[in-house]
Amino acid sequence: MKRKISKSEYRILEKEFLFLEQTGQLETNQARKLLAEYLPTERLSFVRVLLVIGAILIGVGILSFIAGNWQEIPKLAKFLLLFLGTAGFYAGGHKMEDIYPKTSRSLYYIGVFVFGAGIFLIGQMFNLGEGVYTDFFMWGLGILPLAYHLKDKLIFASASLFFIIYGFKVLNGTVELPYLLLLIIPLLFWMNERRMGHSKVLFISNVILTLLFSFNLFIYFDLHEVLILCTFFALGLFLAFYPFGRYQLPSEWLGSVVYGMAGLFLTFPSTWGDFIPANNTGIAAIIFTIIFSIILLYFLKIGSLPAVLIVCTLIFRFYADLSYNFMPKSLFFIVGGLILIGFGFWFEKTRRGTVIAHEHDEK
Repeated sequence: MKRKISKSEYRILEKEFLFLEQTGQLETNQARKLLAEYLPTERLSFVRVLLVIGAILIGVGILSFIAGNWQEIPKLAKFLLLFLGTAGFYAGGHKMEDIYPKTSRSLYYIGVFVFGAGIFLIGQMFNLGEGVYTDFFMWGLGILPLAYHLKDKLIFASASLFFIIYGFKVLNGTVELPYLLLLIIPLLFWMNERRMGHSKVLFISNVILTLLFSFNLFIYFDLHEVLILCTFFALGLFLAFYPFGRYQLPSEWLGSVVYGMAGLFLTFPSTWGDFIPANNTGIAAIIFTIIFSIILLYFLKIGSLPAVLIVCTLIFRFYADLSYNFMPKSLFFIVGGLILIGFGFWFEKTRRGTVIAHEHDEK
């Protein structure tokens, strides 16, 4: 697997390898072979940012215009307007792909907006009544082939976001399981591995989508809140303990966020209500806090930066809970500020130590 580096780093390596080759310290053509082990990554250019923002503004304008005049447009004209608009922008993007690739992408993005407008507005036109969550799912599903063809991470991330919104269908009060995610989640992981260059951001969005489906599954089977939190606590620990190979850093941080949030909720006695007798909720919260603290101490021992943040949050949570009601408010905020500054110093010191240790290991 090629190592990804920035273009500036690639140019420095190229210059140095060629120099070593010219001075005889490297064999002929060895510089080219060494450079083949590196892959220069494309940085976000100012032109592309302008084109993306322009595409978004045009897309929003088209959505606003169509929605504002929707009732006055005949049904056939509505359908043709949306269909031809999407096809036209896609065709324009394809036509300009080789000559002006960045401008071509902006046309594709506008087409994505028009396609999304078609999903929502045609649903209203024919009174399909599937709901906004299903519309977002169809939007994401419809742009996945385009993301696959273009290898475009922005379109892929948009599709993932739409699937995540669909995953929140449970908040609509429905008891229906979003079973379609069972087909989409493996597809998204496969696309990220095969077409999107192992993107860490897309990996995170896919894991979030998987966790969201798990949450829907628990709600569907009417699991108790405590069991749901304990399950997510265990899943987060698994991600943090056993991070995925090439996604080690995002796995560790994402797992830490999951087990940290679930763990903090479980330290409150009120969370354990309706699960155990009311007079035992405080004891259950204390026992869990002790277990949680032991786990965090282990993570601190192995130099986990996310664990530092979780410990800081946990300490501040108990400080606020125990002192807010009886301390003078001015003193409460002063002490709280000092605690946070101390936490910031601790985190910076730990991070610097981790970086130095990492550099020492590389040497």
